[in-house]
Amino acid sequence: MKLSEHLGKITWSLADKLLYVGYGFVQFMQINALHKGNDGNLELATTTYGIFTLVVTLNTWITMIADGSALAGIIQFGVNREDRKRVNMMAVLIYTGIVAFSSALFYLTSGYIERSFGIEDFTVVAGWLPVYLILTMPRMICLKILLRDMGMSKIFMADAVWFGVRTLMTVMMMQSNTLVRLDDILLIDLVGMGACSLVMLLLTWNQLEFSWKGTMTLKTYLRYGVPLSLAGALSTAPRMLDVYVIAMFFGVSVVGIYNPAKNLYRIFEQAYDAVVTLLYPAAVRMFSQNRMSDLQVLITKAISFTLLPTVMAVVALEAGLGGYLINLLLPQYNAVVGHFNVLTIAALAMPFGLMAGVIQAMGRSTALVWYSGISVAASMLVLFAVGYANAPQWIGLGLVTFTVVSGALYMNHVRKEIHIPLRALARALDDVRNGLEKLKGGRP
Repeated sequence: MKLSEHLGKITWSLADKLLYVGYGFVQFMQINALHKGNDGNLELATTTYGIFTLVVTLNTWITMIADGSALAGIIQFGVNREDRKRVNMMAVLIYTGIVAFSSALFYLTSGYIERSFGIEDFTVVAGWLPVYLILTMPRMICLKILLRDMGMSKIFMADAVWFGVRTLMTVMMMQSNTLVRLDDILLIDLVGMGACSLVMLLLTWNQLEFSWKGTMTLKTYLRYGVPLSLAGALSTAPRMLDVYVIAMFFGVSVVGIYNPAKNLYRIFEQAYDAVVTLLYPAAVRMFSQNRMSDLQVLITKAISFTLLPTVMAVVALEAGLGGYLINLLLPQYNAVVGHFNVLTIAALAMPFGLMAGVIQAMGRSTALVWYSGISVAASMLVLFAVGYANAPQWIGLGLVTFTVVSGALYMNHVRKEIHIPLRALARALDDVRNGLEKLKGGRP
């Protein structure tokens, strides 16, 4: 299978990721609008955005768990047309059950969580969560159907509506000075998600087939999906649920300051997701053909290719570019600069995190679960230590710890299984050093 045969699909996928990056800057506009709408009251504006962050984050995390356990089978088992209708039925019912259970659980325990863990306004979060989950459901189900059929251009179209509606509403509400309260910013997200779900339904209407006819068993379906769900829940916890630990120790207002730094940091994450899009299928092909020497070259080149621009970007950002961008986008939020400078350290370990795709290509999903669990434990240990030390300026170290530990574990696994000598990794570091010397005008 040649890469050129799928160049169009890869291009649409990369374009879709650029939408996420672009909307990150719209979110800065929303934060500024909240600040202006609350008469410059920084505490009130950051608290409002912090509660909004808790709602969106919890919705996203639950959605990811449901995606792994309920929806991943649409792609894995949906290739068999005889079982496709039955697979769709099972996916929707399992997903609906997870959404209903999660909504009820957090709604009924919201008061206890708010009192016991000190997460202010969690009852507000739990009240909005069911609405968010229900509106997200059609998008997620239809998204998996489109991915099964490689409909990358249709995914881009639906996401363009999602981001476009929210951007348009943001600009309109900023012009009328009506982006003031939590309800206002939530309305933007809910309308955008509803519009995206509607477009997704229209794009997949002919593929929305449901029936109990088929041979797929629930046991087989869950045996595939549950481990993926567990690995996904673990690997995404430090990137998402860290805001709840932060809210518990430092309050929702600090979340409102920290999350803009995470939004800017996600540019690195989206860039590396794009690299995995290219690395994973190549690794699958080489491993299946037992071309271990070629796979070694691919790995070292992938590391050196990504490490050099990452090092350059981190150096520039730490030297003052990050502070300049944040002060330009959020002039009243100086504290965001410190959080962003801490988070960017994690980017240096991201090239080694690419090895998760190689491990997946080798079919070692159990190893990914173990490594994710170890990394999450280390991350939460650091985050709680920061909390008890009352050092909010270092809350980004939780995410940094996860990225570094997981990257080291992934790299060690791949190095041992494929027998990559240390000198091969040293060549990757040499490529980075030579590249930096060329930029300085020196000799490699």
